[in-house]
Amino acid sequence: MKTSKVNDERIVSQRRKIQSDAYQILIYCLLISILIQQFIMNAPFAQFAVEFFCLIGIGIYITIRHLSVGVDIWDSRSHTNKKLLINSIISGGICVSLLIVLAGERNVRSIILTFVTFTMVYFLVHLVLRNINKKRQRQIDDELSTDEDIEC
Repeated sequence: MKTSKVNDERIVSQRRKIQSDAYQILIYCLLISILIQQFIMNAPFAQFAVEFFCLIGIGIYITIRHLSVGVDIWDSRSHTNKKLLINSIISGGICVSLLIVLAGERNVRSIILTFVTFTMVYFLVHLVLRNINKKRQRQIDDELSTDEDIEC
């Protein structure tokens, strides 16, 4: 006879939290592994390509899943274009700082080009994803309000 173990909401919530924490630790370990192999060990790309593609792939998967089920990726009410621009500039600065420190890049033209490119790509990708997310949120709100109207 099969025994069915009943899990209460607290246990399920705690298990999901533990899995979420483990996922975050794994992602940071992958990122650190890639950075160490690329900049400290000067390894060829083929050596850390699997980690790199896993990191990029899981990022794309998480983003698509969040968008498809209607989970708000960012708190879109508090994210304005001004905050997005500031975040893009700060992220571009961090990217250039890592490039200077880890890769030893000293060519000013290359540094400026990297900063401008990274900042623009970051801004545009986040702007597009934020707009897709808002559109999906509106669709879900409309579906929920339609379902409520039918029930009444």
